[in-house]
Amino acid sequence: MWQSWWPMQMTFNMRVFLKLSAISFLFLLFSCNDASKSVDTQKDNLRADSLSIKLNSPELKAVNKELIADPSNASLYDKRARVYLDLRYFDDAVNDSKRAIRLDSLQPSYHLTLVDVYYAQNKTRLAKEKLEQTAAKFPSNTEALLKLAELYFLVKKYQEGIDFANKALKLDESIAKAYFIKGSIYRESGDTSRAISSLQTAAEQNPNYLEAFYDLGVLYGARKDPLALEYYNNVLRIDPNNVGALYARAKFLQDVGKIDEAIKEYEALAAKSASCDDCYYNMGAIFLELKKDPKKAVGYFTKAIEVNRNFGAAYFARGYSYSLLNDKTSAKADYNMCLQLEPNNEAAIEGLNSL
Repeated sequence: MWQSWWPMQMTFNMRVFLKLSAISFLFLLFSCNDASKSVDTQKDNLRADSLSIKLNSPELKAVNKELIADPSNASLYDKRARVYLDLRYFDDAVNDSKRAIRLDSLQPSYHLTLVDVYYAQNKTRLAKEKLEQTAAKFPSNTEALLKLAELYFLVKKYQEGIDFANKALKLDESIAKAYFIKGSIYRESGDTSRAISSLQTAAEQNPNYLEAFYDLGVLYGARKDPLALEYYNNVLRIDPNNVGALYARAKFLQDVGKIDEAIKEYEALAAKSASCDDCYYNMGAIFLELKKDPKKAVGYFTKAIEVNRNFGAAYFARGYSYSLLNDKTSAKADYNMCLQLEPNNEAAIEGLNSL
């Protein structure tokens, strides 16, 4: 009796021992992994702290200080990923985004930060894959749907872009950005009427939607419709120093024949923006073609060239102006300079042959 019991008791004891040993091993294994991760986290945070000094980034230094005090806070890793993104330290941004997701995978904003980093790296395939995963995981997240709509717009898959914008609008019909994306897609694909309708809806939903007003100005400007000025003025209401709108308004006035008003606008913009070579070029064109004053045109084309030494069209226009003034030497020099920049410029070739 005793002999038959002993092996059974030994078997039971061995099983207990093996289970305890396995549990101990797993405990040690996870403890080692946790310790390793903790060391890696400390190294990353110390590196970030030294990097903040190197880059003179108070934002990075501030968030790293928070992380040293609270190294398991997912939101802080996401925050630091955003700082790295702004600093264009993309590998560090990816690492922190993924760490935030590991700590808390239920926050859609953390996934979208990683998408933004992939975008910034021009890794559109990874961005698309991550967006699709995020949209599937969080089907009511309109930001993920809108980013997918934008992505499909960028790769010229217009119907897919419209579909995702509409999915976002089904969740919230007041999203101005969804209408803006649709307007951009319609505009790009040549459907001007739908583009205008969608962009107007975007502006109605958000009265400060600068980009929507600007694009409406461009669309109406192409029709030489005075409504273009109203939309450009709305842009300038939001941002009085918006160079794009100031230039577009001046160009519209030029296109509809309001020459003196256009010159006044160009002069004001050139005084405000020293890099506006097109302002000087357009004023030169006005004096050359409409006011029949090639001497004054030369002055404006010269200013355009001073701003942009590689402005081939300005060299040609100044050369042509010199030819009208019978200054063949200067005309020849400008035509040749134009051809150095634009070897196939037929007008410059003809100009040289005509001297």
